[in-house]
Amino acid sequence: MLQRVYTDFAMGSGDPLRGILKLPMPRSLHAKLNRRTTDALPAAMIRSGMSVTLPRLGDRDLRRPSAQDLAQSDGSYLQYFTGGADIRRRAPRKPIISDVFIVPSAFRVNDAEAAAFPDWGEVATPQALAEHYETHSRAMFEQSDLLFCPSQAVMDDVATYGAQYAQKCRLVPYGASLSNAGGTPEPGRVLFCGSLHLRKGVQYIRAAADMLRDSHPHIRFVMAGGATATMRAKLSAPNIEVLGHLGKADLMREFGRADLFLFPSLAEGAAGSVLEAMASGLPIVGTRAGGVDFSDGESGIVVPPRDPNAIADAVVRICDNRGLRDRMAQSVVREAEHYSLAAWETRFIGAIRDAF
Repeated sequence: MLQRVYTDFAMGSGDPLRGILKLPMPRSLHAKLNRRTTDALPAAMIRSGMSVTLPRLGDRDLRRPSAQDLAQSDGSYLQYFTGGADIRRRAPRKPIISDVFIVPSAFRVNDAEAAAFPDWGEVATPQALAEHYETHSRAMFEQSDLLFCPSQAVMDDVATYGAQYAQKCRLVPYGASLSNAGGTPEPGRVLFCGSLHLRKGVQYIRAAADMLRDSHPHIRFVMAGGATATMRAKLSAPNIEVLGHLGKADLMREFGRADLFLFPSLAEGAAGSVLEAMASGLPIVGTRAGGVDFSDGESGIVVPPRDPNAIADAVVRICDNRGLRDRMAQSVVREAEHYSLAAWETRFIGAIRDAF
């Protein structure tokens, strides 16, 4: 069904540029480049914007779709309407589907938390950038024919911009390449994985950890993800361990050691770390805003946003009831199959066919 992929940088099969992977380079750079390679698509199908820049305002510097591609295509599928205004002008009658991969109000959520926790090192979005986000999102809502949303949280957020936009939404949950990390869970080891920012709810993890420090000394909160020095200092506590950014192998070991997965995020699209945790058999304690609609009470416990009391209660309930923890672990593995790549492929292709 696919004719061309326009992206900032990718190397398909047969691309001579892949020879650069054989050159001496730092491991981190090699890993980043390797993630930009695919054997699933021939190089001839990929159009890369090689001189990519990431300005604070405006879209990524992508190569524009050719007139021939626009003429031959049935329509366009865009990541958050990237390049959409240009495509709409050049092909006004061709349908556009936009993937709304995060709740559009995420920057406002971040700003509210930065105001509520001013000494945690985060600042409000600059006004010009906030205005750009709003303008771009509204252009996406207006000019897209359909909005593919990975979670109910995204659909609900789009609806706040107008009922007419909610009618364009289609729920198409993402899939992930999932594998069970294996290992033996350590009772009371609570894992968070993600960048350590206020939008992820880490400040409420700290509050929950403070509540349990004396009454439940066996419960330990382990946080994997990049963090600023200020954030590390704010999270410093006897029952919190900040691991920093982990490579894939180290992260999988942490999934194998954890007793449950904690993700009280305030604004996501669909967090891949939650899907990985589910595949590893970890009960989930998280918000609906985390973007993965796991079964409350069966595969984990849904907690309200910004509620450290609920977080603490849910963690204790699971960690201190081994029978409940085991039942949830079995349920979450079964539910993870709904988010496999094969399941996503079926959903996505069906939704595309319905659209075109």
